[in-house]
Amino acid sequence: MSSPPNQRIERSRRAILDALNQSFPATRQDLSRRTGLAPSTVAGIVRRLLAEGLVHEDGAADHAGRGRPSSRLSPRRPPGYLVGIDFGHTHISAVLASTAQEIVAEGRVPLDVDASASNALDQAAVLVADLLDRAGVPAGSVLRTAAGIPGPVNQVTGQIQSATILAGWAGVRPRQELIARLGGEVVIANDAELAALAEHTHGAGRNVSDLIFVKASHGIGAGLILAGRRYTGAYGASGEIGHTLIQEGGTQCRCGQRGCLESVASIGEVWRQLIAAGLPPSERPDDLSLHALLGNPVAARIVADAGRRLGRVLSDLCNALDPAMLVIGGELATGGDPLLEGIRESLRRFAQPAISDRVQVHSSSLGPRAALVGALTLAATESTP
Repeated sequence: MSSPPNQRIERSRRAILDALNQSFPATRQDLSRRTGLAPSTVAGIVRRLLAEGLVHEDGAADHAGRGRPSSRLSPRRPPGYLVGIDFGHTHISAVLASTAQEIVAEGRVPLDVDASASNALDQAAVLVADLLDRAGVPAGSVLRTAAGIPGPVNQVTGQIQSATILAGWAGVRPRQELIARLGGEVVIANDAELAALAEHTHGAGRNVSDLIFVKASHGIGAGLILAGRRYTGAYGASGEIGHTLIQEGGTQCRCGQRGCLESVASIGEVWRQLIAAGLPPSERPDDLSLHALLGNPVAARIVADAGRRLGRVLSDLCNALDPAMLVIGGELATGGDPLLEGIRESLRRFAQPAISDRVQVHSSSLGPRAALVGALTLAATESTP
């Protein structure tokens, strides 16, 4: 049974606005290609969006060949500012930007975020206040704040729902807590989901409708883009792959189990192995990446082994979801080619041939700023739930 005409028009309208919010400026032809809608449908809906003032048309033409040149469309942004916050396990980053996502101020503070939600949220508020002060922007000019949390956020209750992945935050409702500290609209998401959104919108997966972003750092998690949209699962716990059992009776993980992926392939475990091999200094300098050590064959082997372990879990995920691309981010991604080749080796061994032969594996093009860019993108494109 087909949908009523009004429902079809509304779905088409939403698809066009989503496509335009994710990447602009865009021509009508671009929107038709991204949404799969007929050019005549796109043209009719764009006319209405222009009349309603939701979209504006650039007078400059985009013309690379014969035929009528195509003007470019952008979403019309209200005046004001957006804030993006990234709660990492060992830091808090924040950015202040215009509604067109032009960055005005940015800052970062080191912090053990896992230890205390209250302290981390307080420090985030101090950091945001500092950015506003430096930029001379009144707090009331911030239209929306989006924050990424390194753990599962229940989409129904708004609570951090795991006492093992983010122990110091269990039961906390970060959206309400940030509203109390910052005021205004706040939207919350998992940090890997935000990084996936950023790579899909601005980065390595810009032309890919189905991708998996893997944040491999002190924790390991995945963000999913399926059919062009951010996928969170029924309760916000999709992509929590870091505590998948990979080594029976292995090293004890912070979640209490033994042999989790995170305990054998996180950046902390890789650095432990490198230090045991006598490769870096006894304590890792903050500015030293894995890339600086990869000329040493022992270091390259340790990193490749981590890639193989990570790839073993990603193979099962690829078998289930059939993504076009894996984007690897987080500190472990500084392992470069040895890491990526280790992942590809496991995909060839454990994923179905129809999948391993096609799935692309790339490093994040946005690097350590991916979740922060995703927070800004979410703040600009999604209403508060």
